[in-house]
Amino acid sequence: MAIDYIDNMPQDEDDASDASSDVTELEANDFPDHFSERDGRLFHSHGTLPYPLPVDAHEQGRLNNLHNILRDTVGYNYVGPVAEVLNGGMQKRVLDLGTGTGSWPMDMARSFPHVKIYGVDIVPIATRQPEPNVQFEIHDITQRFRWKDGAMDYIHARNIDLAVTNYPALLEEVARLLRPGGLFFSGEIGRSIDFAHNFPSDLAHQAPRARQFYDVVNHFLTLRHLNLIADRIPRFIQNSQQFTVPIIQTFHIPIGGWHPDNVMKRAGRRYLAALKVFAENLSPMLRETGMTQHDIDALVLGFIQDIENVDGLVGVYHTVWARKM
Repeated sequence: MAIDYIDNMPQDEDDASDASSDVTELEANDFPDHFSERDGRLFHSHGTLPYPLPVDAHEQGRLNNLHNILRDTVGYNYVGPVAEVLNGGMQKRVLDLGTGTGSWPMDMARSFPHVKIYGVDIVPIATRQPEPNVQFEIHDITQRFRWKDGAMDYIHARNIDLAVTNYPALLEEVARLLRPGGLFFSGEIGRSIDFAHNFPSDLAHQAPRARQFYDVVNHFLTLRHLNLIADRIPRFIQNSQQFTVPIIQTFHIPIGGWHPDNVMKRAGRRYLAALKVFAENLSPMLRETGMTQHDIDALVLGFIQDIENVDGLVGVYHTVWARKM
């Protein structure tokens, strides 16, 4: 059942949903049921889902920061022929998977005020004062959505690799929801770091503790069936045989203030701060694996010291888009 927790617009007045009777508004006293507290941090309360990070204010700040970082890195809030897909014709609909705090739908709503935008997530942490054309709902993105076949014009999936264990299955549902010619976009920051061009390329020598951090974290995430997929999504799209040839673009996000361009320097400083929070927010998961607090602290501290002091480090943002055939 989908739960609308923002009562700001008529629901499915255009009959896009095949389950409109199952959409109910979330009351204020229902919000706590979607969270659980552990070690002073708030997490989602859906025990069977693998998402490992907290969902409290500290993490929400990181998500908002990351939205701004990616906008600076790409130059826009989207990649691909989005304006072409969303302009003209009948009522257009957009679905944002794993919407988090809702920053992306809010920005897009201001750019495309004629478009109806839905943001879905397993926890209600998006703004409760959205733009008039935005609607947030609680939904597990690994399950079937309530909308009819072909209901969506554009589906946006950004940084959902910690929530999805079977990406090909998700693509099947994406393909069902998109109209012919509709657009799918995936953007994932790889769970590793690299060096920018013209910088040393030996992470094991130049930033060994940062490399070790990702090795440890990815090992434990893989045990949760959260595999490394950022650079594999184009192949998943192609193998589905339901989309046009995927268009791939890769962006480097600087870590720290070493980049000569002022916009990228700002993005790099923000990304450094976001990575520090990311490392700290993974500590509860690492404790659950049996690591001692001493070992966790040493791992996180070593990671932070490397990314603070080694110039030329970047995160790699993998993007791909394709249209429904």
